[in-house]
Amino acid sequence: MIKTLSIKETRGFTLIELLIVVAIIGILAGISIGSYFQYVEKAQRTVSVSALENMRKLIEGYAIDHGGYPQSIDFIGPAPKNFTCNDQNGVPIMPSVMCDVMKKDLFSFDSYSSVGGTYKVKAKAIDRTRTQMIMTGDSIVIVPH
Repeated sequence: MIKTLSIKETRGFTLIELLIVVAIIGILAGISIGSYFQYVEKAQRTVSVSALENMRKLIEGYAIDHGGYPQSIDFIGPAPKNFTCNDQNGVPIMPSVMCDVMKKDLFSFDSYSSVGGTYKVKAKAIDRTRTQMIMTGDSIVIVPH
């Protein structure tokens, strides 16, 4: 004997079951997206710190070649991101290719100062909050928000 199913006996998902599944997926997606953006922010800050580390090596090389740190570096050009990375005498601190990398990997250079055989560079990271960083001859400090 063949049994036929009536409409009441068919199996399927109810609207409530589907809504619960969609809600769970939404909650998991919300948590995942938040974590993703935190990782992106951390990666962007890491890129900026790496750029400053490279700059430190180049400034130290300049100091060895010229007997001291530059008095000034043209990080603040006439328009945003139009600096040349030259010292006060027009001598390049770093190759132009490296200067272009600095323009890309850091949001801005706020200042450079050289006093008494040491130097300080203030810059902002490329992350969303423009994290302030201070580089000296021996450290890079990330200023908390």
